[in-house]
Amino acid sequence: MTIFLSRGPARDDSSVATAIADAADPEAFVAGLGSFVATVESWVWLMVAASTETPIADGDLDPVGSNWVLVVVILLCSILLARFVQWASYRYLANVDAETTLGRAAFSEVHTPFAITIGLLGVYLSLLVLDLLDSTPTVVALISTALIVLWARASIRIGRRWIDVLQEGEYSYEFAPMFGNLWTVTVVVGAVLLLVSVWNLTVTPFLASAGILGIVLGFAAQDAIGNLIGGLALYVDNTYKIGDVIRIEDEMRGTVTDVGIRSTTVLTEDNLLVTVPNAMLNSTQVVNESAPQRHMRLRIPITAAYGTDYETVERLVLEVCEECSLIRETPTPRLLFVEFGDSALVFELRAYINHPLVERRAIDQVNRGVYDAFDEAGITIPFPQRELSFLEDGDTEYGFEESDLTVERSAERDDRDVPDER
Repeated sequence: MTIFLSRGPARDDSSVATAIADAADPEAFVAGLGSFVATVESWVWLMVAASTETPIADGDLDPVGSNWVLVVVILLCSILLARFVQWASYRYLANVDAETTLGRAAFSEVHTPFAITIGLLGVYLSLLVLDLLDSTPTVVALISTALIVLWARASIRIGRRWIDVLQEGEYSYEFAPMFGNLWTVTVVVGAVLLLVSVWNLTVTPFLASAGILGIVLGFAAQDAIGNLIGGLALYVDNTYKIGDVIRIEDEMRGTVTDVGIRSTTVLTEDNLLVTVPNAMLNSTQVVNESAPQRHMRLRIPITAAYGTDYETVERLVLEVCEECSLIRETPTPRLLFVEFGDSALVFELRAYINHPLVERRAIDQVNRGVYDAFDEAGITIPFPQRELSFLEDGDTEYGFEESDLTVERSAERDDRDVPDER
């Protein structure tokens, strides 16, 4: 068997080892990669020539064999390029001390889909070279579907990573959670429309009954639509944001942990996660205890017995506030003489705390301190007392005779038996 090959110069088989050995240097890796591709191409030409068992000169290679050689080269190049992208990405992302920027966050989610896209593109080009696109529409549709799903997932993750980066920065963007949800919905809807286009699905039969279907879906999803509109209204009104402490109609109190399209998640003081529909929050009274500022004022009632010096009470209570770690120094705590109660002098302590969730602990510290201070100063904390008096009228006795009661009842019966003369 005689083979004449002039398809490119001879390549040294050591180029593969050279490419692998120089992988640590990007420039050397690229050079070795080109040498390796050329070597593989020479091997393929040798195998094709050996299988034909006929002399092959320049331009005499069978077109079918030439196409298969090109397919093998395309697949190998796509695989190697995808691996190179993965390797370069890992090298770039290996520096954990680098600042997390929007570009770096996006690149961390893009490099894997990009490498897979290169591999699938090699398959598509191979089908194009072999003129099999028209005969394998299902394979082409599967490739397109894989790319759409892959990049849709990457787009959603990029949006979430960008929101995390923005939230970790110097400023906090209140619109971030709502924007993330809207971005997810937009990407999913776009991906579904592309999939319908790729698979050539006919939607005309569905359009004929779109009116009835819309009415049915409207009644079925009225709660979901109401929650969606309620969420948008809460965002526009800027009612609360993540981290705020809210109170809902004096029934539930907690910290907002997530603001979604359909509902809002609240972590209560009992460490329970409660999901509240946005429509309910939009139609009921919501008290944001974290706005406009985090610190909150307490009103603690304090009583003292009549005859107590009110200036002494004020001095003792303010000293207790100075020793209480949960009471803010500014604004300064104040004690107001509110009223003269039924059994005590009524005062009201007005002091500020740093966070709404420490309210009960702060009240506990103040009450304990005031009780101890009053006890040491001899100040009595009164409690309501009632006196009951019974009237006595000498030896007078009150009663009735049974005979008198019998005579009275007989008289009543006689009156009923007398006919009416009118």
